[in-house]
Amino acid sequence: MESHSKTFLNALFLMTGLAALAPAPVLAVNSTPTIIADPRPAPAMGQRELDEQLWLACLSGNIGMLRQLVDQGANPKVATRNGETALHAAAARGHIQIVQYLVQLGVSVNARTRNGWTPLHHAARFGHVGVANVLLRKGANPWIATYDAKKSAIQMALDRRDLRMARVLGWR
Repeated sequence: MESHSKTFLNALFLMTGLAALAPAPVLAVNSTPTIIADPRPAPAMGQRELDEQLWLACLSGNIGMLRQLVDQGANPKVATRNGETALHAAAARGHIQIVQYLVQLGVSVNARTRNGWTPLHHAARFGHVGVANVLLRKGANPWIATYDAKKSAIQMALDRRDLRMARVLGWR
């Protein structure tokens, strides 16, 4: 009878939403845990995965993740087949902290893609004046023309009618 009343009470606790008040089941003294932790360390990321994660951190503006990945061996200077670096990506997104950190790590501010675009072209195209200022202070050349459109960052800003950007880039 006692077993039946315990079952009834447990069912009542579950039905009324008071399951947390139900008495905890009693474990046998010699019972062993059913969950065993895996003693092996988590597998380390390969270079390609580290570099891909670095790109994602730069695109999303996650400076903390970027720093961790660099500490783990990610290469901030890696470029795509088209020559685009993580600095190009960060400049296009307007992530000033990421741009500053990548430049500090030695990524070239005048790195060119297959089409001749520099990070400054990306900043000018998307109107990121703060990024343009950082790149210029670090030696970016606003007069470099792309291979495909034959346009400098200044010309891109003027095409967008972004006079503020054009002036920051040196247009008078």
